[in-house]
Amino acid sequence: MATTTAAIPVGSTRTYRPIWGWYAALVVLMAWGLAAWIYELHYGLSATGMRDVVSWGMYIFTFAFFIGLSAGGLIMASSAEVFGIKALKPLSRLGVLSAAACVTVAALMIVPDLGQPFRIMNIFIHPNWTSPLIWDILIITVYFVFSVVDLYVLQRHATEPSRWRKLTRVLAYVGLPTAVLLHSITAWIFGLQIARSWWNTSLMAPLFVVSAVLSGTALVTLLALCAERFGKVELSEDTRRWLRGFIIVSLFVDLFFVGADYITVLWGNVPADRSALNLVMPGGPWAWLFWVEWIVGGVIPLAFLLVPRLKKMPGALGLASVLVIIGVYAFRIELVVIGFVNPLTQYPPGNAVGTYNAQTTSFQFIGRYHPTWVEYGIIVGLVALFAAVVTIGYRALHVMEPSPASGQGRGRAAVETQASS
Repeated sequence: MATTTAAIPVGSTRTYRPIWGWYAALVVLMAWGLAAWIYELHYGLSATGMRDVVSWGMYIFTFAFFIGLSAGGLIMASSAEVFGIKALKPLSRLGVLSAAACVTVAALMIVPDLGQPFRIMNIFIHPNWTSPLIWDILIITVYFVFSVVDLYVLQRHATEPSRWRKLTRVLAYVGLPTAVLLHSITAWIFGLQIARSWWNTSLMAPLFVVSAVLSGTALVTLLALCAERFGKVELSEDTRRWLRGFIIVSLFVDLFFVGADYITVLWGNVPADRSALNLVMPGGPWAWLFWVEWIVGGVIPLAFLLVPRLKKMPGALGLASVLVIIGVYAFRIELVVIGFVNPLTQYPPGNAVGTYNAQTTSFQFIGRYHPTWVEYGIIVGLVALFAAVVTIGYRALHVMEPSPASGQGRGRAAVETQASS
């Protein structure tokens, strides 16, 4: 009598019961987001926390956040090919898949912010070529198409490397500047607003690019760790070291840029500039953003990545990646909301809120913003859509492969046959 035992190969998409529970949870969250959007379509943007004073809210800072995640994923994937980083090449397809999913969600984020979805057609029917917005829409479209094409080529290269090698390199060299351009144009939507000194700085584009590298790398790291945990894929120590290095370097540069901007404002002591910074500095009403960005998303992740005793702890790299993403998201909130909280003009009786409330005044000198359940619902639904796209893409396309340095381990794609009588 003979028995045969086979190990599950790397990238196997064998179906387990928990995956259906995961899909069910995502469907529920997407349904909640759809219901919230239908509610908003019926009642208009008054169903959100945005008003005349703070007219950009959760949709826009989450849009900028996902644009960064997408650009960072493609930058990391392209860098593996352009700079010959062999340890990161097994993550190339995962990075491009993440980039495509993120830019899709970012594009969809604009629709509820417009209030009426048909208004988006006006951007193409009556384009204002002097506005960074139209250029951002165009680069997002190009970026999405490029990501899909790049993922297709990488898939073909995995099966026919000799035939698709040259095109893979060409796309990598094109993808790197394309990703940088995507986030630079998004940054210029803010940085070219001369009237808003909080945004009007030449550091905006470099800061956006480095934060994209930071958050995108952290996201790909989390996805790779999830694949290792649930998909039977093994990451080599060399791959972990490169991911850790990418996060450390980009985090230092990111904090340096933000700190340089803070020092410039503090030293210049221009009232209009200080009025915005004072809101987020310790003691200000939005100081929690400062602590989340600098401590939760800065100091603590660096400790988990640099201190020998801490970085050896199980899950240290994953925890640091989560905290980094939270810190970058806090910066996006700080950037968008604080830019509106202080109105450009402050003459009595104040700025019209845009709605009437019998209990409070309809005018404000200082803006207030609190997202409503509608905004939370739509954002959660779109995040669930991202998770669904990545999960289905990972399982259907087998985008992960064993690291060149993985050697033997639990992720080895070998089939062992034992015969006994």
